[in-house]
Amino acid sequence: MAHRRYKSLQTRLIAAVMLPVALLVALLTGIAGWVVSNTEAETLDRVLVGSVRTLSLAFGQPPAVREKIAPIVIHLLERRARPVVNFSVYRGNKVLMGDPDLRPPPDYRLDDDGVIDRHPPTEFPKQARGTPMVRGYVHAQDAASVTQAAYLRNGTLHGRPARIATEIRRLDGGPDLVAIQIADYVDDQQAYTRRYALQIAGEGAATLIVAVLLIWLAIGWGLRPFAALTRQVGAAQTDPSPQFRLHLQPDMPREAVPFVESFNGLMTRLEKINASLRQFTSNASHQMRTPLAVARVHLDVLRRAGPHTPDARAAMRDITLAVETLERLLFQLIALARTDEQQSLPAQSFDLTALAGRVTAEHAARSENDSVDIVFEAKAPLAALGDPALAAELASNLVDNAIRYNRTGGTVRVIVERAEKGVRLIVEDDGPGIPEAEREKVWDRFYRVPRENAPPGSGLGLPIVRALAERIGAHVALADGTGGSGLRAIVDFPAPKNDPDRRS
Repeated sequence: MAHRRYKSLQTRLIAAVMLPVALLVALLTGIAGWVVSNTEAETLDRVLVGSVRTLSLAFGQPPAVREKIAPIVIHLLERRARPVVNFSVYRGNKVLMGDPDLRPPPDYRLDDDGVIDRHPPTEFPKQARGTPMVRGYVHAQDAASVTQAAYLRNGTLHGRPARIATEIRRLDGGPDLVAIQIADYVDDQQAYTRRYALQIAGEGAATLIVAVLLIWLAIGWGLRPFAALTRQVGAAQTDPSPQFRLHLQPDMPREAVPFVESFNGLMTRLEKINASLRQFTSNASHQMRTPLAVARVHLDVLRRAGPHTPDARAAMRDITLAVETLERLLFQLIALARTDEQQSLPAQSFDLTALAGRVTAEHAARSENDSVDIVFEAKAPLAALGDPALAAELASNLVDNAIRYNRTGGTVRVIVERAEKGVRLIVEDDGPGIPEAEREKVWDRFYRVPRENAPPGSGLGLPIVRALAERIGAHVALADGTGGSGLRAIVDFPAPKNDPDRRS
């Protein structure tokens, strides 16, 4: 058998597990990239603002001190972990230090016009320590000569996009303002962010590959018990055993138990079906051999004695009886096979009173039933739920049994009445009945109650009745007849839900 057209359970489980894992890794990679990008941008801004304040603080010192510490500050800024190499200090149109191409902002003026913080100063989220700051400085006197606290803007430097931090302060306590600026190229930051994002993506891909491998091995290990069950079935195909069962190994997972139990239950049912089929075939062949043997014997008598002798006439009667018995047996076998093959039919409402009356009238009209009185009793039309054709066949089998096993001059009563939870069909005779100890056995196919002078039969009538009842959702039971003699067969049918007379 080709297995390629069937999907691998292991592959499906891996796909089911890895899809959310891959989505989670992608989400975490995206979040990590976003955090890195924002952190990098904030870090750059903090470095620029911190650097411009450091340089601005140097220019807030007296000239003699400024000349000494400004170069030292620049030297330190150029040698930090993130070196600052682009800076300028302008006094009007004159550059005092740094790169002349790093021009002051357009609204910068040499003379102090008294405006404080023309642009909103840049602020960052407070640190956990919460150190009090005055316009970015720890000491208030450091910010006293600042007219524009450090702020950030986007610009260009040497034709490249740049992020620029600017602070403006009075020089030497006079009216002149100096613009101190620190800049860094934005594309350098973007290149760093891209490189880090690619690193994160690569680590995420490597994580996925390792996860696929580990999950593949884990699922393979988890499915190993089911592979062991498959090997058991495969071994049974090469060496079949009538009592084959799957065996639970000590390392079997709990999830395998329902499957094993269901499989073994199926095998048990199949064994019972096969045994029932063998028994059915054996009994059917035995039942058919008897009338055939009778017919064969009497045909020999007819051939030897001639057609006009008393023996020939007796043989003809026996042959007719044997053929009728065989015909009835075949009809019952066909009916039984039909009930076994039929699926449950959709239930429909039908008039049980009319149906039972029609079946009773058909049996009363037959001449062979003249030795038995057939009585029908019903007070009103009663609706039942089921299949009317199968219900008619069920009622006909019960009436036929009641007639066949009744005494000469006896009575068969067919009654339709309302029951506690539906409607009821009763077929009662006053024949020998069935002992209570035998009533469960008569539902078995081909079983007949052992008694003397019993009429011929096959032992299929009541099994057919039960099979038909199960097929249409009815329930059949046996009880003693009225007064303790005879047999009463009771069939309870469900009533339609919209039946106004139905009692719950």
